[in-house]
Amino acid sequence: MIRVKILQYPPNQDHPYLRSVCELGFAIEVGPVAQGTLNAELFLQTEALISSILDFIELCNQAITPEIPKTFTLYQQVKAVDYPRDELQQIRAMIYPQIQFKDYEILHTGDPLFLGFDGEVIDYQGESSIFPIFINEAAYYEKHIAMSLAIKQEVTL
Repeated sequence: MIRVKILQYPPNQDHPYLRSVCELGFAIEVGPVAQGTLNAELFLQTEALISSILDFIELCNQAITPEIPKTFTLYQQVKAVDYPRDELQQIRAMIYPQIQFKDYEILHTGDPLFLGFDGEVIDYQGESSIFPIFINEAAYYEKHIAMSLAIKQEVTL
């Protein structure tokens, strides 16, 4: 499934998600989609993914070794980024328009990241290129997270 992205959280980091219940836990993140709305395309893609996972598990239960790719792309979350804030901790900038809805697309040092309410463009200042994920998700505003940043790796089994 080409649109599926594999994200690994940093080890030993406290994440209050269901996947943290066991060592090999995982989650299926669907989106981006606005809170409180339905997206038929994402629903159907998620349904197909879950069906594929269940088919894989059924083959394993029958002692049939399913063919799996020997290499895959893994994104590893390295940090969360807050919105620029003023001295009263009020958000003073929004996601730069060309970054919005561009989860898992490369961001280079010097690329625009935020657009201040005063028109100031705030660039990404990291030392190397990175992949923003969970960009501008409403559920993360209260957690002071504008987006998370991940590195991309090719993994061989």
